[in-house]
Amino acid sequence: MPSQADRELVKFLGINLTVDVPKKLDEEVKLGIFPDISAAINAALKKAYAKKSRAYLKWLMKKECITEAAMMKEIETLRK
Repeated sequence: MPSQADRELVKFLGINLTVDVPKKLDEEVKLGIFPDISAAINAALKKAYAKKSRAYLKWLMKKECITEAAMMKEIETLRK
């Protein structure tokens, strides 16, 4: 089962976990997909955060009328 720290992180990030998620994570650990429950939780959190970030970015682009080309140019500028 997830530790108290993992539960607090999930709550802090605002991720809704259904009853099935902990069972699925336990199953993935038992199948050997992840070495332990912490690795499974980290992967799930990264996936959820990436999904939330993409949704926010799409919303922001639509709200501010930003084109994909302009966004990519800005990202390229930030990377330099």
